[in-house]
Formats: sequence, structure tokens, C-alpha cells
Amino acid sequence: MTTIRIGHLSTGYHTALCAIALKAPEHAGLDPVWRLFGTGPPIVKALEEGELDIGYIGLPPAVIGIARGAAIRCVAGGHMDGTVLIARAGYKDSTEAGSIQAALDQFAGKKIGSPSRGSIHDVILRAFLARHGLEEKVEVENFPWTDLVGQAMEDGKIDAAVGTPSLQASLSLVSGVDVKPIIPPDKLWPNNPSYGIIAARGFMEQNREALLEFLKIHESLTGFIKAHPKEAARATAGLVGVAPPDFFEYSYRISPRYCAALPDSYIASTMKFVETLSDLGYISRCVEAEEIFDKSFIDVTHPESDHYDDPQGFINGEYPWLAGK
Repeated sequence: MTTIRIGHLSTGYHTALCAIALKAPEHAGLDPVWRLFGTGPPIVKALEEGELDIGYIGLPPAVIGIARGAAIRCVAGGHMDGTVLIARAGYKDSTEAGSIQAALDQFAGKKIGSPSRGSIHDVILRAFLARHGLEEKVEVENFPWTDLVGQAMEDGKIDAAVGTPSLQASLSLVSGVDVKPIIPPDKLWPNNPSYGIIAARGFMEQNREALLEFLKIHESLTGFIKAHPKEAARATAGLVGVAPPDFFEYSYRISPRYCAALPDSYIASTMKFVETLSDLGYISRCVEAEEIFDKSFIDVTHPESDHYDDPQGFINGEYPWLAGK
């Protein structure tokens, strides 16, 4: 069995938690060693330092790492439009306020919480505020763990927050905080690559077949979450043990754009991040798409058109954990 050291987040809609719960890599003859992180940037650092082979992260942290010389590549997608901007129910959303600008203006002089600097959520928020002339009027507070963003929201220490759909689900269903989305996810940054599979180049070169097998599993799990959300939610809830299945199923529905493919829209959106990361001072040079992506693996396991907007997803191959599905 090939050992794969995998860094992942607690994010409920990533396929990592499903894969762990269902022991999907083991069924494919792989030996996964899973390691939990608070946000994406530390996963990039662990990949750089040779502590991981694969990571589940948003693309901006990977781009920052590549710009400083990290030998990593994005080898598969996972999800688009996975950043939400939420606030307590007393605030107006963009429809109620009459425009996106009016909705954002509510937070002038206030504080919005975000995961760590350089995370996809942080970059989207700062770019969005700058686009609407509020970068000097709204304070952004960064937290090392996404869970701490939710805690600060629950305690009333921040006025709004950006994060994954799981953040919204956690506050609404677990903590009982009455929150609402302020800006639709697809309006914050269209087609944003909320996460992908990032691999160390050394692992890619030395373990091609194992990586292909892992991507088949990842691809099937993106389809499993879309086509069988109740089953996926039950498995994940059983693993995590601190949230009911409804929590995960609710998270899946907030932004159900799952797929493992790397279509042009995913890559183009990432390249817009490169420009923004440069403008914000996160990177000292603009990296090229060829430095970020290696499609040679996912094009083998997913040669079809992408399924991000297919409500049923796509399941490729027969695996024991999908028996009867």
C-alpha cells in the first residue's frame, strides 16, 4: 500500500471528511495519514517542508507558496463559490438594502472576522471591500482557526464574518445564532476556486499511480455529496461527532458547486486572484497558470466536461463504499 500524507481542514463540504469516514482511500489500496489544520497557509508550509504529500486548500495560499518557490501544483478542483459573507439577522442583505454597495456600507466603522491572512476568504473579503471603497472604513480581524471566527461571531466581538458554508451552518444550527448571508457567494468572486487538491511535485513524480487512484476517489466523493447528500452527511456526522447530519447537509446546499475537474472558468478565476494577491502585497511576482496547475492527472480520471453545475454530480468507477448507490 502506498502511504499518502494528507493535510485537510475541518471544512464540512470538502471530500476529506467523507473520505476519512468511509475509509475510501483504504478501499482503493492506499494508506492515508490524515492531519488536521486550522487554515490553508499552514498546509502549504507543511507541503513545502516535506511533511505532507497532498493538501485540501483554497487556491490563494497555494499561489502565495508557489510565488515564493514552493514545489507544489494544483492537480484537481473540488468546489467553486465556497466563501460566504454573513451577519446577524438585523443587517440587510443586498436585496433588502437595494444594492451590494448599500449592503456593504452597513459595516463602515465595524469589524468583519476572517480566517488567517492569505486564506481565500481573507483575500476575497479584502479585495471586495477595496472594490467598493471600504478598505479603510471596515476593520478585518483575522483568526488562526475558522472555528474562532464563529466563536467571535457568537460572542458578539465581530459584526460580520467570511468563511465557508460550514461557518454559516455552525452558527445557525449548532450555536443558535440568527445569521443571514449578506452577499450571494457567486457575487463575492464568481467561480472562485474555494478549494482544490494541491500536491507536492516530488510526490507527483514518484507516485503517479497512487495520485491517480486518490483523484478517482476524490472525484467520486464530489459526486456522492451532490447525488446522495443525506448519506454523505450521516457518514461525516458520525466521524466528527459534534454536529448532527443536518448540519452537513445544510452546508452542502449553501453552495452546491462540486466537481474535481479543472475547467477554464476555475483556472481563469484563480488567475484573477494572482493579480489581486500582487496588488495586496501578498506576492512579489505574478506566477503563470503553468506554475500553478498540472492537469495531466485529473484529465485522465475526469476527461468529461466538468460537473460543477450538474445537480446530480458525477460518480466514476465502482468502489465498495458506494455499493448500491
